[in-house]
Amino acid sequence: MADIICLSTDDIKNLLTFDMVMEAVKHAYTANSSKEGLTFPIVREKLSENAVFGVKSGYLPAKDTLGLKAAGFWTNNRIMNEEAHQATIVLIDPNTGKPTAFLDGNYITTIRTGAAGAVAADLFASKQARKLAVIGTGIQGMIQTEGLLFVRPGITEVRCLGHSGKSLPNYIDRFKDKVNLQVCSTVEETILDADIIVTSTPATSSFVFTEYVKPGCHINAMGADTKGKSELDKSVLQLAEIFVDDEHQSRTIGELQGLEDCQVTEIGNVLLGKHTGRQLETSVTVFDSTGIALQDITTATLAIQMAKEQGVGTVLHW
Repeated sequence: MADIICLSTDDIKNLLTFDMVMEAVKHAYTANSSKEGLTFPIVREKLSENAVFGVKSGYLPAKDTLGLKAAGFWTNNRIMNEEAHQATIVLIDPNTGKPTAFLDGNYITTIRTGAAGAVAADLFASKQARKLAVIGTGIQGMIQTEGLLFVRPGITEVRCLGHSGKSLPNYIDRFKDKVNLQVCSTVEETILDADIIVTSTPATSSFVFTEYVKPGCHINAMGADTKGKSELDKSVLQLAEIFVDDEHQSRTIGELQGLEDCQVTEIGNVLLGKHTGRQLETSVTVFDSTGIALQDITTATLAIQMAKEQGVGTVLHW
């Protein structure tokens, strides 16, 4: 007999704060780069023209935590006014193989990716950053903006460009009273003279070019997580100091697909003090976030720990 704790979206939202998730993500990065955590090969398969399914899994021996996230993208869900991205996280006892927890993975994916962008910007972006450019105003665009305003409260201007325009009204409502918000119609208009650029789109062709990016700018590239996806032109990547969550993933499913000559540093090694991070104030820095399983596992483990302390969740007897 085993007890499985189940946490819903609302449970997780009530349990986790953004700064707590930032710390969990930092631990995931350092564990990944030091090899104290194991990230297993990703499964990602196209089911149809409108559906993609994948599995990310990993193991943290120090926390006695094994887990996976089964997730994908079902475009037709939007017809029913439901979220296209769907994810479920399962935690497993590595000593017995029995499941210990079952969690909504949608919100965990959202907040851990937002925290990832915030961690990267806090490490690499100028402390004097004032202008933020955001391309992609959906769920990730919103949480990325929240994260950037959290670590760089000096930001006073946000310029945004919606991928399809459908998410733009919600984005405007969320930030119009917090900053000087400008809605743009072109990429060039959005990112010109920006101190920080965030890209969070499903693009399969590059749209950020060197001539648009000013010296000293930091770019969080959050969209490329599958073969064929790309947001940054290779001229930007060849110019920039590049930081990644996982080098293998970045080269196989991230922005560095086909760019073997580009040198990269894993963000975990910066957090561990093995690399100094940005070398020059005038350098363009890029953080390529492909999303690693250990981010999901550390965040889910934190949620379960908080749930046990507060008596939250539904218990299934297995």
